[in-house]
Amino acid sequence: MLQLHIGNVLLTALLPFFAVASASAVTPDPKLLSLVPPTAQIVAGMNAPSVSGQPDSFLLITRNNTVDLRDFFALSGVDDSQVIEQIMMVAAEDRTNFLAEHSLLASGRFDQRRIFKAAAQNGATFNDFKGIQVLVVPPFGRDQATFREVRWLAVIDSSIALFGSIASVQRELDRHLAHSPADPSLMGKLARLRRDDETWCVLTANSQSGEIRNALWALDPKLADVIDSGDTFQFGVRYGRHIEFEYEVNTASSADAQTLSNSLAQSLGGPQGKGSPLLPAPDLAKAGGAEYGVVKVSRAQYDAWLAAVRARNRARSVADLSRR
Repeated sequence: MLQLHIGNVLLTALLPFFAVASASAVTPDPKLLSLVPPTAQIVAGMNAPSVSGQPDSFLLITRNNTVDLRDFFALSGVDDSQVIEQIMMVAAEDRTNFLAEHSLLASGRFDQRRIFKAAAQNGATFNDFKGIQVLVVPPFGRDQATFREVRWLAVIDSSIALFGSIASVQRELDRHLAHSPADPSLMGKLARLRRDDETWCVLTANSQSGEIRNALWALDPKLADVIDSGDTFQFGVRYGRHIEFEYEVNTASSADAQTLSNSLAQSLGGPQGKGSPLLPAPDLAKAGGAEYGVVKVSRAQYDAWLAAVRARNRARSVADLSRR
């Protein structure tokens, strides 16, 4: 398995909803998948950076996930023996119907003692959750203007790290202690993506969360217009000389699913149809509205698509600010 020595990480947050990094092809880690609760509405994964010169990778995550990712690297950076193999990020609604619950799950090798000791010297404290020591992490000084949440960091058997909102980490630790299997619904969705996708995301839009809608709108405006309660959208990306973006949309309406599939293929491949959208595989056709496709584009087309996503996101952010 390809591994990442954290000192070599180059992480850039391009957008409030998207984080980027190069990645290597590895099947999603079943140890991490088993900790993801069935209530998760966004589950995104990426593998350890390996090859330099690859284009920016694409991942759909929330603002809180972006903060968790950046702060996790800061907390664990003191461990020069650390190896990260895979990272998953999870977001779920709280009682107010906002995506306020969030966590980062990482597999690899972690020196808990060294990480916890360094964090304690900078204001973190310790707690016990059902026999598992957790680090209580106050907001970072650089984040306090926009992020004031206390989070937990836990390390399990030196091979799994959990970091995020307290309620999220507690649920994941409970699943670890109960030896819970992976959520069958999540596994079923991932089974319909290729095993060698280098980044991937599963989104269940079973809410009217503004953050979900904004993220979908930045990806493709028609997604936000059509995806409704209970619909799902998932994608995986492979990076090479060409970029392959595979996706599946499931809606209550087959017409809506077809509309979304055509829109995604066009937005990725460009208005001139220079991409190579592949027709849905017959064995993936489902009752109701379901469309599967793969779009293969050049790096130049992919970079242009990312630029368009950035532009849409900036436009939506300006519009949101003007309404406040």
